[in-house]
Amino acid sequence: MTPATSRFLSTTLTMTISPLLLAAFGLTGVIVGRLVFDRWFNHLTIYSSIWGAGLALFEMRLIDYYPLVEEVWMLIGYAWVAFAAGSMIAIVAQRAVGISPASPTTAPLERQTASEGRIFSFAILILSAIALISTLRRWLVLISMFGGIPGVLVNGYTIYRMRIAGETPGAVPYLSSFALAAILICGLYCARAGKIKLIVLIPLLIIILDDVSMAGRAKMSLGVALFVSGYFLARLQARTAQTLRTRGRLRWILTFSLIFSLLLVAAEFVRSYRGAYERFYGASQELSKLEQNAFLTPSIYLYLSSHVGVFNAYWKSGGERYFPGSNTFAPVFRILAKLKVGDPVPHFTKFYNTPVSSNTGTYLRELHADFGVAGILIAPFVLGWACTLLWSQIRVRSGLAMIALLAHFYVIVVFTFLYQVTRVGEWFVSLAASLFVCGFINHFLKNTAATGVRRN
Repeated sequence: MTPATSRFLSTTLTMTISPLLLAAFGLTGVIVGRLVFDRWFNHLTIYSSIWGAGLALFEMRLIDYYPLVEEVWMLIGYAWVAFAAGSMIAIVAQRAVGISPASPTTAPLERQTASEGRIFSFAILILSAIALISTLRRWLVLISMFGGIPGVLVNGYTIYRMRIAGETPGAVPYLSSFALAAILICGLYCARAGKIKLIVLIPLLIIILDDVSMAGRAKMSLGVALFVSGYFLARLQARTAQTLRTRGRLRWILTFSLIFSLLLVAAEFVRSYRGAYERFYGASQELSKLEQNAFLTPSIYLYLSSHVGVFNAYWKSGGERYFPGSNTFAPVFRILAKLKVGDPVPHFTKFYNTPVSSNTGTYLRELHADFGVAGILIAPFVLGWACTLLWSQIRVRSGLAMIALLAHFYVIVVFTFLYQVTRVGEWFVSLAASLFVCGFINHFLKNTAATGVRRN
């Protein structure tokens, strides 16, 4: 059945599902992921927890969202099952030929040397310095425009509207995205060191400054996903000799909590200074009571839950048609458009009423706009399968580039409930910079190891 047909039937073929049942589905997926991959941190648990929680929040109806049509429920369910099947099939195939993915075949990492620490720190500082150039330039232009830092902060909404309109004063395209690569390298460094290093604050603060200057929160979200993925995947690759004792574990938890608290405060600051609207049509009395809350506000609830509603409205409207791949690989098509090859792809997608106006409609929207129903039928399976292949590879290989690649795939998984994250150039720039730097670090580590062997 096509989206056009669903418009005719949408008044009758709608359904709601209990939030508790959706949360149970998510929990089931998390447990299955834990059993299959022998770790809590894996792509199946990430996908299941995010979609289970997001759908449950949507069905809580703290905003009177339009009910999802049955076709949308079927597509969501199919994509979930396809992702799970793709994630598990490679593991099942490996076990069928006698390969056990549960235990790594790489040797435990040796205690981190001073020279290794220096090369990681050098890479982080270089990437951060490149990003800082762009961030400072944007701040200087904004300060000149609005007469000082207070003027910039007072005009947060104006800056936000300028960004939506495609006007980014003082921006050097994608240069600030090097801070995302730096935060990923920080995750790898901290995992190998067996503790959280203070150097992580440098790219973190640059990302916060950059998002504040853009009245946005996207880079902060990307940074969190990359740091966490890099950290836990690096610890998965081989167990370090520096196991965390009780005191070290408590310090690790405290440091992680401080980092996330800093990001949470920064995100709330951006939300408030750009003048987030907190009164929505169809909001329940319970949600309206949260208008003056510092962190859990109506706009936060909207941000966490509305995306399937947007996909539902998109589907009922008949969908959109783009040249195949132009959303999924939008940065490439934008470069081609600048070379007068094809039409430019807009940075922001069309808004739909849910009944609240919003424009992010999960990755299913972009897949359908690019490839039709076939995209939704195939892409989730391929994504799960690719993640498992990379996950298996980092269990048997010691290179950092494989971790960087999988960490960026995990970012795709994290953002599936919001939108197809590969449509933003920051993802590609971070990936390219991370792979290059990880290759450099790998080369250095191999040379250092070879030198040590010759000396012995």
